[in-house]
Amino acid sequence: MELLLEGKRVAENIKKNFEARIKTLKQQKNKTPYVAVLGITGDEASLTYVKRIEKNCEKYGIQCMIKIAQNQEEFIQNFKQIKQKKEITGIMFQQPLPKKIAELINQIPPEKDIEGVSDLSMGKLFMGQENSNIPCTSKAVIEILDFYKIDLRGKNIVVVGRSNVVGKPLIPQLLNRDATITICHSKTKNIKEILKQADIIIMAIGKAKFLKKEMIKQGAILIDVGINFEEGKMVGDIDFEDVKEKAFAVTPVPGGVGIVTNILLIDNIITSVEQL
Repeated sequence: MELLLEGKRVAENIKKNFEARIKTLKQQKNKTPYVAVLGITGDEASLTYVKRIEKNCEKYGIQCMIKIAQNQEEFIQNFKQIKQKKEITGIMFQQPLPKKIAELINQIPPEKDIEGVSDLSMGKLFMGQENSNIPCTSKAVIEILDFYKIDLRGKNIVVVGRSNVVGKPLIPQLLNRDATITICHSKTKNIKEILKQADIIIMAIGKAKFLKKEMIKQGAILIDVGINFEEGKMVGDIDFEDVKEKAFAVTPVPGGVGIVTNILLIDNIITSVEQL
């Protein structure tokens, strides 16, 4: 491996102007970013992520309201109240959520959809329209590739995973950079043969250490979006130790895509106010 694609350097570059941007919003628009996070109790990992969001908001002087409901009915009531508050500049739902509740995402006003996950936001992204609030995890992949000056033009890129927050939104972003894209998933046949042809592989399937060195070609660039746990230790979808001698560049887990994802949510929160 010649290059370790560390997320910390990318995150530092993104957040360096946060304080200045927020100060400008207060001076020129008399506005302060104010985000509401809605969820349902029961998922400890999810609640831990919410606390991290709250801590990051506090760090940059962003107001943050967290509403964790005990049941679906309470969640719906919380959402109705939040939608009526004009001072709220951004709304996000903390997943996972029951299907009935998750569908309410499409009722978030487009300008307040800070995660870019509503049907309207995703549609704009796929149609190539101006859309700053792109799903943070997929955007983090692009930010890392851009920061380390990895040219995507004409590259054969394989994305493993077709979720609404990573695989699908990556398609238009990669196309905009003139890449050739293959999407693989659980029903893909001959996946190992497909992976061996890839210049760049983006793993997002949630299977610990799935990608091995025999599945990649010499000099491949590997982006690991996976978060898994083995014996209490966080690991990615890529077997880092196994592939590191054969790959040209790899993102670590932890310390890669996740760090950039967290900081891009703050970026989206600020951007949503700038565009009001």
